[in-house]
Amino acid sequence: MNKKENHSAKSEIEQAFLRLMAQKSYLDITVTDIVQEAKVARVSFYRNFASIAEVLDSIADATAEKLNIEFLPLLDTTDERKQREYLFNYFYQISLNYKEMWAIRGLNMDLFTKRLGEKIHERRKAAESTDSNMSEKYGWVVKLCVLEGVSRRWIMDEMKETPEEMINYVMPIIKTL
Repeated sequence: MNKKENHSAKSEIEQAFLRLMAQKSYLDITVTDIVQEAKVARVSFYRNFASIAEVLDSIADATAEKLNIEFLPLLDTTDERKQREYLFNYFYQISLNYKEMWAIRGLNMDLFTKRLGEKIHERRKAAESTDSNMSEKYGWVVKLCVLEGVSRRWIMDEMKETPEEMINYVMPIIKTL
């Protein structure tokens, strides 16, 4: 299998895993479920992953990498325009994908956010200096928690507000932190 086909199988497996997490508990998902949902051979699964936990880690790694590149630097900036632009993309993506996000609920969402939080913490810890002040150490955590909590509630309320209204609500909070 060439590199392109391998990447495609890996992506299909990850997407299948996310779809399955919307249907049942992480603990009830089997490799057979994943390969059937992804429509790939079992050998493709094991060529890309050693276990189901590795699939979850891979997704968390990719999400953490995206957050580190796109999002976390915006939490550290005072450029309001960049923050608003990011927040618009953030809330707009939620509005497009909320059904899938909401489906991965309960234990699965907690498990995923725990893994994601660990990955982000590892990357931020490596970048922190030993003499970081409290704001540098904890400010990004508070901002991330605010966004995660507000976006969960927005989804629970069936997104009655527009992304723009959500930005106008969240911006003053983020600016004060």
